[in-house]
Amino acid sequence: MSPSDHSLSGPRTGRAAPLLAAPVFAALGGAVVLLLSALDPLREAAPWALPLMAAFSGAAAGLALLSVWNAGRLTAVRDRAPASFVPPSIPPMPPEQPAVDRAAEAAVRIAALEEALRSKDRQAAERLRSQQLAAMDARAELACAIVHDMNNALGAVSGYADFLVSDLPADSPQADYANRIITAVARARPGLRTLVSAARLETAPLKPERAVGVLDETATLLRAVPAPPGSLAVRHDAGTPDPVCNAGLLARTLAGLAAEILAATGRAGDARLCLRASACVSIPAEQEDADAAAGWTVRPLLVPHPGPHALFELRVDGTPLADDVLSMLVDPLLFARACYRRGQSDREEGAHWPAALLTARLHDGGVSLLTHPAEGTAVRLYIPAAAAPLRSPQAAIPQPQPVPGPAKHSLAPACKVLIVDADPMSGDRFQTGLERQGFEVSVCDDLRDALDVVTDEPGFFDAVVIGPGLSALPAGPALAGRLKALRPDLPCVLYGTVGAEPLQAGADGPADLLLPLPVDLPRLARGVAALAAGSRQGSCQGSGDGMAGERR
Repeated sequence: MSPSDHSLSGPRTGRAAPLLAAPVFAALGGAVVLLLSALDPLREAAPWALPLMAAFSGAAAGLALLSVWNAGRLTAVRDRAPASFVPPSIPPMPPEQPAVDRAAEAAVRIAALEEALRSKDRQAAERLRSQQLAAMDARAELACAIVHDMNNALGAVSGYADFLVSDLPADSPQADYANRIITAVARARPGLRTLVSAARLETAPLKPERAVGVLDETATLLRAVPAPPGSLAVRHDAGTPDPVCNAGLLARTLAGLAAEILAATGRAGDARLCLRASACVSIPAEQEDADAAAGWTVRPLLVPHPGPHALFELRVDGTPLADDVLSMLVDPLLFARACYRRGQSDREEGAHWPAALLTARLHDGGVSLLTHPAEGTAVRLYIPAAAAPLRSPQAAIPQPQPVPGPAKHSLAPACKVLIVDADPMSGDRFQTGLERQGFEVSVCDDLRDALDVVTDEPGFFDAVVIGPGLSALPAGPALAGRLKALRPDLPCVLYGTVGAEPLQAGADGPADLLLPLPVDLPRLARGVAALAAGSRQGSCQGSGDGMAGERR
């Protein structure tokens, strides 16, 4: 044995000796109680007392022995335990990360969550679009089936009525009834053919077009409708992508939609229309949520695909149309039915306005209807944008830019135009529209202020535009005459309701250009640019004695 074992046995024996003596003394006490003759009187008096005391002494001895056994067992457990307790080592805490790293990790997580939400929105939009297209196809198939059965029934009715006309006397009432049946069948068949044409989805040639060209063509068609609007504003936002579309079909759709809305509201003469083309690069649902927060009621009839789109918006002020009337104007089947009820089914082929919902589907785009209690009605057409051309490594070298077609609005140097209009809102519209076309615009709402400005610096402005309100009054032409007296080569533009052709310089009257109503801002921009260019050429060829001031 090792010295350590001897050192552990001594204390264990010393602790167990008192425990062993206790049961021995208890047992001896019980025996003494039972055996001593001195306790005979007590035994006789109470026979049960001595046995009870002996039993208690035995129980105490048993309990003492049990305590000794438990103490020995616990001591053995402690002997088997290690001599010394070593606490477990706690690993050191990692160094705290810098705040910049934590912020970067948080930004990455936030970006991942946002991308997951956008992906979920895109998937939801695709599912909704699939459901809408399936509903349109189901309605078209149902309409074609009904028309097919109706044609068969009408063919039988018409054939038997024709037999009656042949067999009956010509002047009999029965022959007249048969003729009326044949006439009614002939009148119903064009409407059925129109329904089939509206339900049939035919492809249209698509190619990249200029958005401003579509707006100009739409404005031209609107000016030719029987009841043109009182005011037409055309806005082409900077950065609008070129849509992949059929320009003629899209322009006729927008113009027809505007004409039908004006006819439904009965406000053709005083209604204000706004045609706008802008870019839509985010998910359209996000923009529609913002419109809904602003008080608009948004109804997405066909959700567009996620991705860049050219957004064409038609807005009409005043009390909005009811939802069923507005849906009838954009749905191809309901619109064909409405045209038939108005007696327009017998018109020549191609005379109908295309329905907005059908046009949006032909372009693989979308359409939404918006109504506001105070702002009016708006219809949005989402047309997929043309893909941006890939830039080659030589793109860093400045390349000559191609010259746009007829819809050219970039003017260099910028023409300085003075707008004179007593209506501040009308002046703001002129200023916004011409500034979008690249002009520098100043606005005066008082005739005397305009006259003073030109008197102080006659050579500063390149053209003066007098608004429709003042042009209709004698003060408008009188102001143009006063300005011509100050500077004979200053181009002046007036608005009038007589004559659609512009009056050139040299004609009777002070106006160099007389434009018809409603206001067409792209046409005004082209006319002002042409007048300013002619004025500059004349000033360069002349001696310059008509210019009383220098250009700033």
